[in-house]
Amino acid sequence: MRVSQNADDKPTELTTGLRRFLYLTIFIAGAAILVVEILGAKMLSPFFGTSHFVWTAQIAVTLMSLSIGYWFGGWLVDRSPKLNLLYRCLLGAGVYLALTIPLCASVSLACLKMPLAVGSLFASLFLFFVPLTLLAVTGPFVVRIFTSDVASVGGNVGRISAISTIGSVVGTVLIGYVLIPLMPNSTTMFVVSGILIVLPLTFFLLWKSETKLPATAAVTVLAIIAGAVGVMNDGKVDTADWLEVDRVNSNFGLMQVMENSDGTRRDYLNDYLTQNTYDPETGQSTSLFTHMLHGLAKVYTRDTEDVLCIGMGIGIVPMLFAEEGSKVDVVEINDRIAGLAKRHFGLKPEKLNLTIGDGRYFVN
Repeated sequence: MRVSQNADDKPTELTTGLRRFLYLTIFIAGAAILVVEILGAKMLSPFFGTSHFVWTAQIAVTLMSLSIGYWFGGWLVDRSPKLNLLYRCLLGAGVYLALTIPLCASVSLACLKMPLAVGSLFASLFLFFVPLTLLAVTGPFVVRIFTSDVASVGGNVGRISAISTIGSVVGTVLIGYVLIPLMPNSTTMFVVSGILIVLPLTFFLLWKSETKLPATAAVTVLAIIAGAVGVMNDGKVDTADWLEVDRVNSNFGLMQVMENSDGTRRDYLNDYLTQNTYDPETGQSTSLFTHMLHGLAKVYTRDTEDVLCIGMGIGIVPMLFAEEGSKVDVVEINDRIAGLAKRHFGLKPEKLNLTIGDGRYFVN
């Protein structure tokens, strides 16, 4: 079978190596679509929250992108079945995703001027519609390239759909169980964009299908620089008055510890939202609600010899009870918070009976 793929339109044989590379492309595109869908919602959550509006917007944009991308891919390959067109689309997706890293905050803040449901939808559209659409081009494009006669259509569609779906499963597992807990969202997006940039560049170099390598390289380098700057500045709020002293990623968001310049106040942030404030000199929270949580138990009963805290926060409330001589059981679902609280907020785990797990199961 021969396909026209070079810029000069000379027929090029679909070799075994190129066929395998196309299968790899299908797999990576399928994985990237699910990673971007889930990661996109996580990137929007510090600005719009994690309500159903954000997930509805992200899912709707993903489905709309897939629909248009499938149509566009079919139209494009029927117009010209040159593989360099497909890999230009993938390169465009990678470049655009790199740019979403530095743009996410400014776009989200601009869209916050709208109602939540509308703003989250427009932010998702601006940031993720184009790259998801370009990724969706891959399926119909490769089906057409692989199909030499009508008798092979069913097998090609089934095989390519299966590989794409397996890629989506792998992407979902990776983003949910590996990437989000281990890396900041911006770093994960930078890695995904990098893979999508390297893939077409590899094709252009190995199969010599790109005639404008200097321009392609220039755009790629600029996108990588923009993405790298976005990663370095992600969540960075260092000023003359405040400094980030610790940062830990977890299954439940990015955790940061900020301290003011004179060391008299320390804040705990989760996904850029302040959760508690702390005075390092007195070892006490400066947030009223923390003391109210401790005092609320005293309203219901004066006997607090045995205390159960479902959720630890940064450990201030459990430590208040422990210092009063209570036996304190704490169940906390985030396995990363105890180390952070011990380093910066005076938590002494040895004074507590700390269990890492879901509070509902613990109570049952």
